[in-house]
Amino acid sequence: MDKKYLEKDECAVSPVIGVILMVAVTVTLASIVGSAAFGMGSNINKMNLVVVSAEQMNLTTIEFTFMGGPDASTVRYLNATIDGAPADPPADYEPDVGSGWVAGSESFHTSGGFTGKNHVVVAATFNDGSAQVVLDTYV
Repeated sequence: MDKKYLEKDECAVSPVIGVILMVAVTVTLASIVGSAAFGMGSNINKMNLVVVSAEQMNLTTIEFTFMGGPDASTVRYLNATIDGAPADPPADYEPDVGSGWVAGSESFHTSGGFTGKNHVVVAATFNDGSAQVVLDTYV
């Protein structure tokens, strides 16, 4: 029996996989260059940089502080929620850097106060009418 007929020739497997990978890389690079050249990313909204912090002061209050940021002067107003319930600042609140407001647990009908695992979300509305979440955390 001739030995050369029993062995398989599998040397073409590696070159075929290499060609497939090179084609995939070429297509990926072409799509990236094409999207940059034709401006497909130009309709993405600008992210405003504003910082708001929330801190649980005790079992019954959470304090919000407007920390500012490069776009602080463009903030029209802030909306906040604690566990989905509104915790907005007072109607006369002006979002000035360093200013803040306090939300008490009696406003949320929580028995025994805040648990320390309350979901806090603050959204800022800007002068151009756009809005974005500036804080989403647990306190």
